[in-house]
Amino acid sequence: MPSLKETMLANLRELVTLQRAAHDSMFKFSITKVWPISLIAPQVDWIRISRMMDNLQEKCEEQKDFLANNLDSVPEQDLFFLKLLPEYLDLLAKVAGILGRAAVYRQDVLEKRIKMKMKEWNLILISYNEAGDNMATKGIALRKAYI
Repeated sequence: MPSLKETMLANLRELVTLQRAAHDSMFKFSITKVWPISLIAPQVDWIRISRMMDNLQEKCEEQKDFLANNLDSVPEQDLFFLKLLPEYLDLLAKVAGILGRAAVYRQDVLEKRIKMKMKEWNLILISYNEAGDNMATKGIALRKAYI
């Protein structure tokens, strides 16, 4: 039976993979996003990304609750890693929230509900970048604690 540390790490890997997949589909360059191919090829599904990020935020909260409920039966050597994990999950949820907000904004622009304002979009991207940097910094500490 895997330990709580291994279980939480496996769950965390899945959550981060989900966030990275959404990030890549939104921001990574693809020839299908370039005009005129974008007129033919399917585009990014902003609504789906928004829902995935809402789901990711819920899963982060569930993981924090699961960890809090099972923390009393943990060996001493795993305790430092598991105590850092809730902070990382909070940052992951924050990144997912901003990414979801960006997807909703792009969907609204696509449906012509709002007009694209570069200043507004830039603020979303700046906050996403800062949250991602904070998550990466905390990830380094978490990786060191795991070893």
